[in-house]
Amino acid sequence: MNSVHTTQPTTCVAKLLLAYDGSDFHGWQIQPGLRTVQGCLVDALCRLVPLDGIPPGAGRTDAGVHAQGQVSSVPLPDEALVGRLRRALPRMLPADILLREIGVEPLGFHARHSARGRRYRYSMLRLPDPFRRRTRWLVQGQLDVDAMRRACTYLLGEHDFESFCVSASVEEGKTACRVQRAEIEVEGEQLHLHIAADRFLHSMVRTIVGTLIDVGRGRRTPEDMEQIILARRRSAAGPTAPPLGLSLEEVHYSKTNPLDPRRGED
Repeated sequence: MNSVHTTQPTTCVAKLLLAYDGSDFHGWQIQPGLRTVQGCLVDALCRLVPLDGIPPGAGRTDAGVHAQGQVSSVPLPDEALVGRLRRALPRMLPADILLREIGVEPLGFHARHSARGRRYRYSMLRLPDPFRRRTRWLVQGQLDVDAMRRACTYLLGEHDFESFCVSASVEEGKTACRVQRAEIEVEGEQLHLHIAADRFLHSMVRTIVGTLIDVGRGRRTPEDMEQIILARRRSAAGPTAPPLGLSLEEVHYSKTNPLDPRRGED
């Protein structure tokens, strides 16, 4: 990877909207010797513009997790460089990363710290499908979707989600999240969980999905979800679903409530 440095003062921030198939990446964040989304992005950017540090992402997706609406921010010394990125960056990214849009934000904008909300989708298949096997979790057998939907209602609002996260998030001491949307959509033989919140903990969505599958299979009742939340103990929740079904769909920066379900899907 090329070096990341510049001595020029920044005057604006480029906001990159990215989509990627996470199947062949070891997650978003740069890791020595491993192929990551951030690493590929930095390699391409270094050939086009001076960089002042490593461009952050709005969500540090794990290995195998996908994105339709990941955001990265790149401070630049000249707004004219945005045009260079718009023209050349798409050609320099690998085929499994797409630059969807590029815009200009004022100084101080940060892809992660400026975010006010994120929306994820977790997708499952009830029958094998070779064309979706890299982006859907195959969950065979009968599922009580109505029970899963009732369980989702207990997630809404502000709660402590310590039961649904790994220890790294607990150590930070911030495990409260405000969930604005949690819905199960049925699309033929596919199931999608759409979930939006002001913030998410590490593995939170995947653990929620694993718990909902337990509900769908009758191993837990919908009402158990309330007690799982109150327990604030990872062992109280269900298993962690695999990463391949998860996608970061949208990141919002408005102080209003942009994740209102009435907006519909992108």
